[in-house]
Amino acid sequence: MTNRENIEYLFKEEGMRSKEFLNNLFHENFQLEWDSSSGNSISDKSFIINLSDEINANYEISYFEISHLIEENNQIVVKYNHKVATIENPKEIMLITKAVAIWTFEAGKITNGYLISKPN
Repeated sequence: MTNRENIEYLFKEEGMRSKEFLNNLFHENFQLEWDSSSGNSISDKSFIINLSDEINANYEISYFEISHLIEENNQIVVKYNHKVATIENPKEIMLITKAVAIWTFEAGKITNGYLISKPN
C-alpha cells in the first residue's frame, strides 16, 4: 500500500483496531508528540499498540470522520473527528475528540507523529 492508503486504512477501516496492522505500519523507533488538554507528552510505538487494546475493550463502535487529508513528500496531515459508541450503549454515537495529526513516513513505515487534540 502507498503511504496514503495506509493512513486511509488506519482511519477509515479497522486499522486502529488491528494490532498486526499497527505493528507493521509503525517503525520500531516511532515517536509521537501529543499536545492535548492534559499538556504535552511524548509516546512510542507501544502507546499506539496499547491504544488499540483500549479502543477494542471499551468501544463497540469507533470511527474517524476525516475532513482533510493532505500528502506532501513523505508526510501526511489528517484532520479528523473521533466518534465512538460504548459497549454499554452501542446505539449512542458520541464525538470524543477533534484532532489534527501529522505523520512522517520512511520506507513505508511511520517514524514520527505529531498530534494535537481537544476533547469534545
